[in-house]
Amino acid sequence: MKEYRDEIYTLLHDAYFGDGMFYDGSALMRHARESNANYRRRKQLAYYLNYVAPIVDCSVAPVFKDEIRREYRPTKKLTMFFDNVDRIGTSLQNFIRRQATNAKLYGVVYIVVDNAAALGITDKENLDTRALPFLKAVLPKDVEAWHFDETGRLKDFTYKSTVYDNDKWHTRKYEWTMTTWRVIDADGKVLREGKHNLNKVPVVQWFGRDTDPTRVLPVPEFLAIAQTNLHIYHLCSLLTQICDNQTFNILIMQSADKMQDMTIGVNNLLTYPIDAKNPPGFIAPDSGPAKILMEQIDRLVGEMYRMSGINSVIGVESAKSGVARQWEFERTNQRLVDFALQCEKAEKDIISLYEKWAGETVDYNCEYPRDFKISDVTESLTQAQQAIDLQLQSETFNVEVAKKLLASYMPNLEPDVYDVIIEELEAANDDIQKAKAFEPDDEGSINEDDNSGYPRAD
Repeated sequence: MKEYRDEIYTLLHDAYFGDGMFYDGSALMRHARESNANYRRRKQLAYYLNYVAPIVDCSVAPVFKDEIRREYRPTKKLTMFFDNVDRIGTSLQNFIRRQATNAKLYGVVYIVVDNAAALGITDKENLDTRALPFLKAVLPKDVEAWHFDETGRLKDFTYKSTVYDNDKWHTRKYEWTMTTWRVIDADGKVLREGKHNLNKVPVVQWFGRDTDPTRVLPVPEFLAIAQTNLHIYHLCSLLTQICDNQTFNILIMQSADKMQDMTIGVNNLLTYPIDAKNPPGFIAPDSGPAKILMEQIDRLVGEMYRMSGINSVIGVESAKSGVARQWEFERTNQRLVDFALQCEKAEKDIISLYEKWAGETVDYNCEYPRDFKISDVTESLTQAQQAIDLQLQSETFNVEVAKKLLASYMPNLEPDVYDVIIEELEAANDDIQKAKAFEPDDEGSINEDDNSGYPRAD
């Protein structure tokens, strides 16, 4: 079972990065009647069309298109933590985005919120040495063991990691329980151990989609897409082999003599009798197999985009009605929203564990996007003008139209500037209503039949 799981994660990794089996050609299956020499040459000629990476990125990038809105009570320790969450200089935003890709690609990623082993007496000492909590990402292939209690709460969690020590690479196992931790070497010897007072396992489950928390190693969402891309890699290899072996036409001619090799090219001349009934000609290889392979590749590419739910965004053009396209994008939008919620929950859980380790409350809150619809500025302006042309006597309506227009035309407007614009619009509406209240009617008298809410002028 473990070997099968490792194969899955290796396939996903190599398919996303175009490395490993796709780089050296080992992903190609040898044909039953294929010689070793031909198989080696086919691997050398193989090329990888990577569709997995753009599909996964299109499922993650929109979530982080803009800076995530975060609110908290800043402290010196929290600021230092945000600037360097993993002790190698990675900011919180970059760390979150990177692990979001891992969560989406592998189906889940685990974030261990650890603490410095040696703590100072004062906060200043801890800041000087960065004796603060830090984050470590654990990919599912490195998860060794876990247990839940009867309420579904994680009781213990074990993972492996490779560390460089004494000029050698060593495999270590890290065991966490609700009250203790241990580091074990490859021989089962306990190297370090200790206790903590968190009363919970400091591990955050970060799923790529909504998943039962007790499914520690869920089936990766993009496994079928990676397998399809692997098959396309194989088909491209066969297509390359056909083109390599059969691209050049073959000269044919009749001869009464025994068959012999002839070298024909642009630098020499071939003559034949004037009365020859069958002059030399060329025979071209059959293009049928190549066409079948190309059609199959195109079909599989479309299937990958369909399975990923982003065929309405990239890669596939189809003659669909506007309503059908709208429903299709609604599905894409909902999948992005669902993943954004997973990211938001994971980040809040990470900071909650930070607070326990650091012994401080920072009143943390983060808000991920809830809508990923692409706004057409031109269409928004047209719709806004049409709404204004209705001349509805409602200040609230006009302000709401303006808000919608600002969200489309100036999506990254600073909150303070946004508030000033809305206040100015509301004030301008008030001035307009006051002016209308004192406008004379056709007979020259002051308009008394208004509903502005202001006193009439007699």
